[in-house]
Amino acid sequence: MKPVDFIFFGRPILLIPVWTIYLHFLAVGSHDGGAVDLWTNLYGLAALTLIMMGAYVLNQIFDIETDRINDKLYFLPRGVISIRAAWIWYAVLTSGGLLIPLFFARASMISAILIVVLGVLYSAPGAKWKDLPVAGLLVNAATFGFLVPACAAPGFVYTDLGRPAIPYFMAVTTAFVLTTIPDMAGDAATSKKTVAVALGPKRALWLALVVALLTVWTGVFIGNYEIGIVAGITAVLIVILLISFNSRLMLFTCKAPILLLTLMAAFHFPLYLVLLVLTIVLTRVYYKTRFGIIYPRLS
Repeated sequence: MKPVDFIFFGRPILLIPVWTIYLHFLAVGSHDGGAVDLWTNLYGLAALTLIMMGAYVLNQIFDIETDRINDKLYFLPRGVISIRAAWIWYAVLTSGGLLIPLFFARASMISAILIVVLGVLYSAPGAKWKDLPVAGLLVNAATFGFLVPACAAPGFVYTDLGRPAIPYFMAVTTAFVLTTIPDMAGDAATSKKTVAVALGPKRALWLALVVALLTVWTGVFIGNYEIGIVAGITAVLIVILLISFNSRLMLFTCKAPILLLTLMAAFHFPLYLVLLVLTIVLTRVYYKTRFGIIYPRLS
């Protein structure tokens, strides 16, 4: 084991959607358009980063046998990190993520605790909501589309009955449904009941289209035009897929919502581009050096 292994064991590349939604909501969804001071909101972002890294570690602990069969996420199946060390690292990340709001951002504490609880229910045997179509969808939508914005601006979200977060909840739902389609065959073979497995690809696309259009409507209704634009572009791509299905376009459509929203978040916070580039480059260097593979692939 090397210290750097533990950083990438937490899958920092998967933190990009968390950072993107947090920053975009901070810039666009949580106020009346005035300037936002990023530095005063870094405590919530740091807490989210640690808690979500912990959730990704927990998922790998419970999925070790599946990952061994599929020869993926090499840390535990190949013994790069021991199970005992993984549990300790999960405890360190999660407790650290909860201590930050306890001392520096108490208004985010409830959201942080709920994310931890949902992370356990998502992966732990006996619940394993990630393998259930409705539960898996709702956990992802609630975590990324409601609780992440609530960590960014808890007072604004909770005092307005969650209304500002509705377009994000819808957008995450759309993206989640889309991502289940390319993995449908493998999920069905391993008895995972995802949305696409339950509905089939065509009906899953129709569901994604309906939710994307609802995202456009809710975004425009509350004045969040940027997320409405993202959802509108996604809806157009889904319509094209419904007319003529193409596997490469399907993969692009899965990535399009978060890619577009990431670009918008980076427009509002240019320093975010630095974090994105560092995360992608360092992840590629690490995986190439440690395991001899190219990850993440940008195409």
